[in-house]
Amino acid sequence: MAKLYYKFGVMGSSKTASALMCRFNYLQKGISVLLLKPKIDNRDSSDEVVARIGISAPCTTFSESENLQVLFDEQNAQNKFKVVIVDECQFCTKKQIDQLREIAENVPVLCYGLKTNFKGELFEGSKRLLEIADSIQEIKSVCQCGKKAIMNGRFVKGLMVTDGQEIEIGGDEKYRGLCWSCFKKEQEKTRVYEKIIKHLNVLKELDSAGNWSGDTSADNIIMQTPHVIYEDDVKTFIEDFKEFQIKSPDKILLIDDNIDTLRKITMKDKDFDYMMCLISFVLKLEKDKPGILKTLIEDGTMIKWLKQIKKCVDE
Repeated sequence: MAKLYYKFGVMGSSKTASALMCRFNYLQKGISVLLLKPKIDNRDSSDEVVARIGISAPCTTFSESENLQVLFDEQNAQNKFKVVIVDECQFCTKKQIDQLREIAENVPVLCYGLKTNFKGELFEGSKRLLEIADSIQEIKSVCQCGKKAIMNGRFVKGLMVTDGQEIEIGGDEKYRGLCWSCFKKEQEKTRVYEKIIKHLNVLKELDSAGNWSGDTSADNIIMQTPHVIYEDDVKTFIEDFKEFQIKSPDKILLIDDNIDTLRKITMKDKDFDYMMCLISFVLKLEKDKPGILKTLIEDGTMIKWLKQIKKCVDE
């Protein structure tokens, strides 16, 4: 029985591979298939549907202004197709999905694509499919953490972005399927970077991070533990970072709280999360070892750490 099918999944869930395998199964049984994809999807080939695992097949492409019912009638007059398969269906317009709905009155139409964009919002095509498809099936995939992936993260230089044009063609180098927890974590990582990295040039220019102060009695006996009164720029850095401090960083890092140990940490291969944990560790130490932050800023260690954070993103 002819139906309109919608099979959706996140980036990297093998949607295209599934579409090509479905086509192969039909062809193997002698059933002719019209394979379609939007022209805008030209990252691998302009006239083929290409899956990441290396399989591909020739296809007919269409623009966003094209009438798919007319296209089908023209193609069908020559080949008498029994099935229509559409890859990257999220790029279809609402009108084109309605046209596929009409085609599905006579032959099965199987649509494969994303459900939501990198902002977590429905594409025009996928929204209409959810509204009128006879059958809706999720092609499941896992996040890097092992949980079910439900979101599509767009990445630029290692950071997830949440602003920009809805359609930006790309593959594994730009998009990643994520669970909700990791999606939020990557959002937070971007916010951390943008807020913290601005301090790199400011701290680099400081001659002094702050001055020592301590309350003393008349006979010069210290009545209060000496502490550092930090410069305003350092205070801003501390306040900005407090929002993102990591709980129990010492248990994660497994390093001594000795300042020489901190200075000797080799930056090679240290990732973003490690560096953020390291800074959290120092801010925690400042309560028990006043002045450690001052020393690490003035001797260039903190600058080195911030540069490593920038490097983690830039590369």
